[in-house]
Amino acid sequence: MQIKDLPVGAEIELEVKYNGQCVNFQSQVVDVIENSVLINPIIVDEKTLGFTDSNQVNFIYISEDKVFVWNHIDVILIKYNGNMYHKADLSGDGVPYNRRNSYRMYIGEDMPLHINTSRGSSTINVLVKDVSETGVAFITEEDLSIGRVFRLKLKDNNRLINLSGVIVRKEYLDHLGSFLYGCKFNEYNTVLGGYIARKQNELLKKKSDQITYSSNKPHRTRHVVRQKN
Repeated sequence: MQIKDLPVGAEIELEVKYNGQCVNFQSQVVDVIENSVLINPIIVDEKTLGFTDSNQVNFIYISEDKVFVWNHIDVILIKYNGNMYHKADLSGDGVPYNRRNSYRMYIGEDMPLHINTSRGSSTINVLVKDVSETGVAFITEEDLSIGRVFRLKLKDNNRLINLSGVIVRKEYLDHLGSFLYGCKFNEYNTVLGGYIARKQNELLKKKSDQITYSSNKPHRTRHVVRQKN
């Protein structure tokens, strides 16, 4: 997809990766100027977000159920026509992006896991390592077989997200004396996406020192003047 084909008003996301973590922020396209896209400023807790050189930022656009991404972009805060915007400098064309397989959210919490056995359903305690929209990884001392069906309930505030899937990968961890299992969910769960997004926001608040906020200090902005043809 070409930059010039990005429509004004389109919903976009900035995917920010830092220290092995990832957070997504939503915004809208305001204008396209050559290889730059002006978007509405991203504000978190009434603070305008800024980015450091340690942040990897990707620009994501969804068009007719297809997802396109521009990787490793530069984003700065500018003043344009008297208003503040973030300016995303894109290079080349956007490439197709499979977002369902792109990001795994670290959990690191003990949870009950329900598995099917020849004697019926059994419950074991596992350490959930991470989760994505398509699968989960957990650690346990139990020796389970590939292809074993399981059920997992993730707690999201006052409700539970019921997930089911199958074990597809198994690795023994000598230093823990336990097994690491990679699992695939049986079907896509839209509620899970909201759970992951909320976990990302919680992480952002804890890791706010990794991304600089610009509301408590003078803005370093640039003025953009659009040339007339």
